Amino acid sequence: MRIGRHMPTRSKIVQAAITAQQIGCEAIQIFASNPTAWRPPTGGEADCAAFAQTARELDLDPVVLHAPYLINLAAPDESNWEKSITLLTWTLKRGALLGARYVVFHTGSHRGAGVEAGCQRVAQGITRILSETPPEVMLLLENDVGAGHSLGHSFENLAAILALLPAYQDRLGICLDTAHLWGAGHDISTALAASQVLDQFDALLGLERLKVLHLNDTEKALGSHRDVHARLGEGIIPEEGLRALLDGSRLEHVAVLMETPIKTDEQDKEDWGHDAGEIAKAKNLLSTNLTHDI
Repeated sequence: MRIGRHMPTRSKIVQAAITAQQIGCEAIQIFASNPTAWRPPTGGEADCAAFAQTARELDLDPVVLHAPYLINLAAPDESNWEKSITLLTWTLKRGALLGARYVVFHTGSHRGAGVEAGCQRVAQGITRILSETPPEVMLLLENDVGAGHSLGHSFENLAAILALLPAYQDRLGICLDTAHLWGAGHDISTALAASQVLDQFDALLGLERLKVLHLNDTEKALGSHRDVHARLGEGIIPEEGLRALLDGSRLEHVAVLMETPIKTDEQDKEDWGHDAGEIAKAKNLLSTNLTHDI
């Protein structure tokens, strides 16, 4: 397991990689474009190449892109669906330039059309996207908290989508977010409960499909369907459960990335010294992971 975090770039993408390595990251996640805008930037190929080279030199592996939040491949309306396909296609292509191994995206909301229709819609969109994008970048479906008509809160949803895409099995995987698991009602409060969640995932999807784990705490109640992240130990997910999820014997191949709030000072400047302690805290969870014979 390699530990890292989502890094802000503020248009200084190479510096983001350098800072990540300085605070102890072994992997990195970034946005390639504004996460709340439809139109991605033009140009920037030289910056992408510089970032990819820097990440290789600093041994930040894997590089992960998080796709913009606006993307909704489950959308029943054509305009939103087509814009989502265009933006996610761009993100995968940009991922190849940045040296990214994975692009993570939220499967979206069926907006009342129904789960089956939503899953079909997502699969149709993915088919178009993967047919037009570099094969070296894998697309990861992220689990959701299950608010409203969103898809992906259950492992059954994710498995149903993948089952519709037999031609692209080698280009698709899963990203699990611990705060999203908790919000969707997956109990990961104890070692036993967390192990049972992994067992369920393995039975429906296969643990080999799990490529990235977003390690986030949350202050929201189990099953709240609220997506709010907190720093490790500042939320209510018990450490025992989080530690059990970092089971190297089962998830050695998984990259662990935090998306927790970065502490800032009075001038709204990131306190990277504090965040280095957060990275160390995550590594400590992994290094002190208990072996449970369950």
